[in-house]
Amino acid sequence: MNSVNIIGRLVKDPDIKHTSEGLAICDIRIAIDDVRSKEDRADFVNVTVFGTQAGLCEKYLRKGFVTGVSGHIRSDSYTDSAGVKRYPVKLVAENVQFLQWPDREEAPQAQSAGVELAEAV
Repeated sequence: MNSVNIIGRLVKDPDIKHTSEGLAICDIRIAIDDVRSKEDRADFVNVTVFGTQAGLCEKYLRKGFVTGVSGHIRSDSYTDSAGVKRYPVKLVAENVQFLQWPDREEAPQAQSAGVELAEAV
C-alpha cells in the first residue's frame, strides 16, 4: 500500500508549469511541524499536483497557507553534477484540501470549481 496524508504550511508560493499538451503541473513544498520532537523542527515534503487541481493550487495557495494533501510516494533517480546518484522522493497529490484562505469571499468560488474546503482546527 502506498498512501500518504499530510497537513502543513507552504514554504513558498506554488510553481506551475504546463506540458506541450497543456497539462498543468504544480510543485509545492510543505513544512510539517514535528510535534513529537522536543526541538523546534519540521519535515519538508515536495508535492506535485496535476491537472485542474494544479491550476487551483496556483490560484488559491500562497506561502504560509495551511494545506492538506493525500496521495502516494514516488521516487526518481538522477546523477548530479558531481557524478553522485540521487534518489529524490516526492508526494504525488491525488487530493488537495485548502485549509486556510486569505479572504473568505474567495472560498465559494473555489468550492464551485470542485475544491474541497475545510476549516483549520
